Amino acid sequence: MTMSAKISFDKYCGTGNDFIVLDNRTNSFDPKDSKLWQRLCDRRFGVGADGVLFFNTSEEYDFEMVYLNADGGEVGMCGNGARALTSFAKKIQFDKVEFTFKTRDGIYSSEVLKSGDIKLEMSRLDEVGAIDVSDIIPNENSFYMNTGVPHAVYFVNSVSEVPLEEWGSKVRYDERFTEGCNANFVQVIADGKLKVRTYERGVEGETLACGTGAVACAFAYRKLHKSVDVIDIEVPGGELQIIFENEKVYLCGKALKIFSGVFEL
Repeated sequence: MTMSAKISFDKYCGTGNDFIVLDNRTNSFDPKDSKLWQRLCDRRFGVGADGVLFFNTSEEYDFEMVYLNADGGEVGMCGNGARALTSFAKKIQFDKVEFTFKTRDGIYSSEVLKSGDIKLEMSRLDEVGAIDVSDIIPNENSFYMNTGVPHAVYFVNSVSEVPLEEWGSKVRYDERFTEGCNANFVQVIADGKLKVRTYERGVEGETLACGTGAVACAFAYRKLHKSVDVIDIEVPGGELQIIFENEKVYLCGKALKIFSGVFEL
């Protein structure tokens, strides 16, 4: 890519989590050019986004997803990003509503529902309790797990009163996490209804939504209320729904194209 190059992109939003989406089926873009993607994600000097999604071809699956956070670092999975890329895939492969795709973290499946919402099967949920996080932010109900990326979950009385930057960065940079950890703060509003705020590594601050974080919070809630199979989650960017069905976990919500553009280097 020369310095006179222009980058055509689409901007997508998954419940406030916003992404630059690149059609990379011709391998025109190098995900390892972290400085470039940092520049595009910059909200003052670039397009502005929480991260960059690359839509790559795959010999075995419908597509391959590569995801970079706003800092240019690649991570294994992004739930809302996967929903956004499914919406993008639907525009390219318009005769399909079900997709199977590859990520660095593994293989995932998604579906475009008649309502337009994207239903994503979350194939990874492990390392539950592998790391004790209760002493980072003193809390009686705290959990750690990996839902594609590592998450710490803390139940609080009011998420609006949480000093998110202070507490979130304290969790994110704790030395027990070799690659950092996302921090989620959960308020129980009613049976099966939660309010969540998330501090994301790579963005280094609060995002309006975090799909893998929402799944982690729902799973933690079920540890306390096992009978709940459908959990509605209110995040600053809107609403997500987590469904536990036939021993599988699904992340559901809207993922919309906001605009298309061209960025000139």
